[in-house]
Amino acid sequence: DPSQESSLVNHKLSYSHHQIYDVVEAPSRGSRSLSGHLCRSHMGNSTVDRANLTVALVRTPPPNWPLPLTNYDFTGVTFNISECVDAGIELINDAKSAGSDLIVFPELWFPGFPKGSSSSHYNFTRDHLPSYIDNAIVVGNAQWSRLVAAVQEAGIFANINFAERDGDFMYMSQSLLSPEGDVLHHRRKLRPSGAERYMFSDGTTDGLKVVQTDYGRWGMLECGEHLYPSMTFNMYVQREHVHLAPFPYLAGVEDETSLWWENEWINTGTVAVYSVLSGAYSLTPSVGASFVTDPLGNRVAYVAANVSFEETPILYYSFNTTSFNNSATYDINGQASWGTLSQMVDSFPEYVPKVEGEFVKHKTNSIAWLKTGELVIPEGA
Repeated sequence: DPSQESSLVNHKLSYSHHQIYDVVEAPSRGSRSLSGHLCRSHMGNSTVDRANLTVALVRTPPPNWPLPLTNYDFTGVTFNISECVDAGIELINDAKSAGSDLIVFPELWFPGFPKGSSSSHYNFTRDHLPSYIDNAIVVGNAQWSRLVAAVQEAGIFANINFAERDGDFMYMSQSLLSPEGDVLHHRRKLRPSGAERYMFSDGTTDGLKVVQTDYGRWGMLECGEHLYPSMTFNMYVQREHVHLAPFPYLAGVEDETSLWWENEWINTGTVAVYSVLSGAYSLTPSVGASFVTDPLGNRVAYVAANVSFEETPILYYSFNTTSFNNSATYDINGQASWGTLSQMVDSFPEYVPKVEGEFVKHKTNSIAWLKTGELVIPEGA
């Protein structure tokens, strides 16, 4: 019952032996009172409270982003990365005040997901894409440095999900920052999905890795990557404990205006499968519906898409990480192993040509060309 699950939003929860225990209420946005403990995580610091990892999943939209969720009309909208970073810093501070150890932003929250870009009715690529590119973040620039400084000041982990500009290309990027502001892992979406691949360039496979933290082994993918073995399999192999799974936005099950990939129904199942096969807690922030899935595939924390963004901008959840085995980084006898991969290759249907094809070839899109306004994304891409 979604209405019952929604009640979980105002509580931090501790997960142990597959039972849920009510611990403490989390404050609403804007509160600066400390609720529960504030754990300042530092890599290798023995004072870290591994019995209680508190996470903050952002679900409020970035500034200047059209609402409701399936409104694709950016007419009159001005992208402003400075305002977006201002809002992001406020959320980082709110998460810190609530006792969080980690904040996770939705996919492309900086400066916002370019929804409706394949619809010829709204002319996004002609009228808005040049401004969108100008408001993408360059790693190391002033806006990036402001976010890093905010994370350092808060002393918490942060998963920043943003449009990244690098030279003549733009990427769908994820950065995991330590409480000291160090980049623990930076990756780019391997193959942007659907219409995204006409604007954003491909990432590389070396981004499919898991990193060690004081709270176990963490990894990350974004949105549609969770559907495809070319992204998920190598992540399963590495035995994650905590998986960061941001989506851009998710409409409620009852929202008949949403496309299949925009709706929480299919994506809740997608993330649940990921949790089961990886054995990880999956954290799924999105503008709208947001949730946490435990290693058994159960949705253990949830906020519905129609819950007020002003009242509940962040979903909080806490769980115990003391049982995580950091020495188990692979399993040669597991479902995700070299043995199972070899078996799949050896049993590949004989009648199918063993050729690379065009799909997996690294695709790039020149920013100079994207700014001409000549790009027309096929309807329904």
